[in-house]
Amino acid sequence: MKTIIAGVDFTQSSYNAALYAAMLAEKLKCKLTLFNMFDVPMIHSNSGLYYMSFSSLRDNSSAKLEKFHEKIIAEFPKLNIEYFVATGSFKNEISSFVKAHQVQLVVLGLAAKNRFSKFLYGSHSTDLAGKIDAPVIIVPEQYKKHAMKKVLMGVDNGEKLHKSSLKQLEIFLKSTRAGLQLVHVRTEDELFDHTKKGHLTINSKKIPVQVINEVNLERGMRKYTLENKADLISIISRKHSVFYSLFNESNTKAIAFASKIPVMAIHE
Repeated sequence: MKTIIAGVDFTQSSYNAALYAAMLAEKLKCKLTLFNMFDVPMIHSNSGLYYMSFSSLRDNSSAKLEKFHEKIIAEFPKLNIEYFVATGSFKNEISSFVKAHQVQLVVLGLAAKNRFSKFLYGSHSTDLAGKIDAPVIIVPEQYKKHAMKKVLMGVDNGEKLHKSSLKQLEIFLKSTRAGLQLVHVRTEDELFDHTKKGHLTINSKKIPVQVINEVNLERGMRKYTLENKADLISIISRKHSVFYSLFNESNTKAIAFASKIPVMAIHE
């Protein structure tokens, strides 16, 4: 059975993201797996060795996750929901789980941060986006609507998209029955004038690309999202872009922090 993973750290942000993941699991007919990485603190002591029980830390995390699991089940009683805990590298553990199971999506919360801390804050959500072999959805803490009627996809008119990247989006759109709009944000520093409207064929339908002008990518995506009442922003997170790097890591983070709705990063 296909699986959606929801990362849990017992914050309000991760609870909100887990509820969003459960909503998607129902729509996509997937199992939901709640995943927690518990921390093993590093303690330095001048008085000698400090003994810490690894098993007690794991048991404590498991107990908290079980209660968290019960709260999600109460909201979605018919959904198949499992959970597990682990320690180590968050990215490595998630990557291993994705490879070992039929993972459809990874859903993570993004806590609200002030403007200054966005330059310093590195969350698992934005650090993981576009780096594993499954789409990652980043859910802002303040997003409570949890709907899936319209998806907005940002595209770069100067680059070709691989069919394999679009395949995951096509499956997602079919399963959720969500509509799709395409937009290209043209900024002042863009090398080419892509004012000519193009199109992409998604699920055998030709969808036009809307071109808008804005000072930067995150402002353009946020403005267009609000005007068109989208429920999700989708981007292809690519490793290389020859001229116009719309979907590199820094811009993925900027869009995620600026967005008021969830952002789905698909690995190219």
